[in-house]
Amino acid sequence: MAKQARLTLAKAIAKANLRRSETGEKPITMNSLAVQAGVAATTITRLARHDDKAASALSLDLASKIVTVLDCGIEDLLEVMED
Repeated sequence: MAKQARLTLAKAIAKANLRRSETGEKPITMNSLAVQAGVAATTITRLARHDDKAASALSLDLASKIVTVLDCGIEDLLEVMED
């Protein structure tokens, strides 16, 4: 069986916001994530909605920016699934 990576940005944002709430920080929105990562808000929205075209175009550079802003690991952003 082949394995496939699936983008789980919405989960990563939720997990980051849970950590933020525990420390009293303001939650991060998709809009603020986009600004801090230096991309259009529509890009983040499409990635969070499992848009296959957007997910397949996700660069390592953008993935790195997202995990840096969310203060998480790449494993929080990608999920490996059996095909």
